[in-house]
Amino acid sequence: MAVNNNIDSLIQDWKSSVVKDVTSSDDTDRLAEYALHLARILAYPNLDVPATLAKIDSMGDEVAQLIKKTLSTPRRPTQIIDKINDYLFNVHKFKANTDDYYNPLNSYLNVVIEHKTGIPITLAILYLRIARAASFKMHPVNFPGHFLIKHVLEDNSGEIIVDPFNGGRIMDDYSLKALLDQTYPRQNIPLTHALVEKATSAQVIIRMLNNLKGSYYEAQDIDRYGIANEMVLAIDQYNPDAIRDKGIMLLKKGDPSEALKILNSYLEINPEAEDADDILDIIRQIRSGAK
Repeated sequence: MAVNNNIDSLIQDWKSSVVKDVTSSDDTDRLAEYALHLARILAYPNLDVPATLAKIDSMGDEVAQLIKKTLSTPRRPTQIIDKINDYLFNVHKFKANTDDYYNPLNSYLNVVIEHKTGIPITLAILYLRIARAASFKMHPVNFPGHFLIKHVLEDNSGEIIVDPFNGGRIMDDYSLKALLDQTYPRQNIPLTHALVEKATSAQVIIRMLNNLKGSYYEAQDIDRYGIANEMVLAIDQYNPDAIRDKGIMLLKKGDPSEALKILNSYLEINPEAEDADDILDIIRQIRSGAK
């Protein structure tokens, strides 16, 4: 998986294939397509995105036929969820990658389809596309620390929240609170409806890129870390974490004057940041070194 040295061309590719759409529309039906372009640009330049999408959609067509043959109308949403779960997790054996969770391969949808293992966000994107092909509308949920999906009942009378990372189990308030406490122990974060609001495509793709940034950092793959960071900024030029990380990278690459500008802009955008004191210390060190 060679990295193309021309970062500018990669970012231009990213802008034309994904950014122009995710920033102009709230449509999440194309998340699988965007995720595949992400994989293509970062690691698999020869990836055939339309062919891979067609493979996913053929699976969705199989689920649609299964639902049509085995469920009488009217079909309850939970029955459809059960059929999708059975198809993905029992028939095709997709599962959570708990043994190697932070491996960046878990964030490449094409690899998840091939290996049949993934993390919450990639399994959720696959699930969403399968459900879409079966004419069952589901939405991404940017739940803290653990990505989820949901189906909104007719007339907005309620919603069913699903965890694809755990076999498509349906989450009630108790299990959501338990998941929140497991992810953030001793913080006692209250469970509010805001935590299960529908996410936008931009939010989902930025979360994928942030996951990859963490994986690349652990693997010391600084080139891809930098590209992923620029991909975030292409979607959201005011993203505080991406601005800060760009400044730190510039400093490490020996460009203190440009790093100083970027880090100052980070504090202007996010003056109450938890790491504000640390960033101020870095700024002081840069300034003292320039004297």
